[in-house]
Amino acid sequence: MVISGEKVRLRAITAADFPRIVAWSNDEEVSRYLEGDYPLCLEDCPSWLQKAKSDRHNKRFAIVIKDDNEFIGDIELDHITWRSGDAELRIRIGEKIRWDQGYGTDAVRALLEHSFMQMNLSRIYLRVFTSNLRALRCYQKAGFKKEGRLVRRSPSGEPREIILMRVLKQEFMREYTQKQYSA
Repeated sequence: MVISGEKVRLRAITAADFPRIVAWSNDEEVSRYLEGDYPLCLEDCPSWLQKAKSDRHNKRFAIVIKDDNEFIGDIELDHITWRSGDAELRIRIGEKIRWDQGYGTDAVRALLEHSFMQMNLSRIYLRVFTSNLRALRCYQKAGFKKEGRLVRRSPSGEPREIILMRVLKQEFMREYTQKQYSA
């Protein structure tokens, strides 16, 4: 399955993607804000991918640029609760030269459209560190609204503030419909 946005496509992750996934996972600047289980060595990649593929509560995709098919990041829905229609979104643009060019926002919008229209989910939520200004801008442009705050301790013991955000299907569809009519 391929999901298309304006700038990017979301496709299945393949073994050819493993070297970049590992490189991003080991890059401190890229992984600074990440939570989740990303492989740190190539040997862990096949089982990591198999676990994701076999989990019906997780959908993970590679993000590629439409123009040249360059693999630049990954995006996932995790903790999918089919009965209530909720899922948690995570995204990582691993190629730093692709930061601040709208690829993340486009990938998020494409996955939201797929989530609400094809998967029939009703609410997508996420957690983002308040210091991650790039991600906050991305999520707000994609339609997420702040819902709450919490504080977690980092491994070194320092407090880190997290913003909880969400977008509801009806909000997204209202904006999506307005966009379709104005195009």
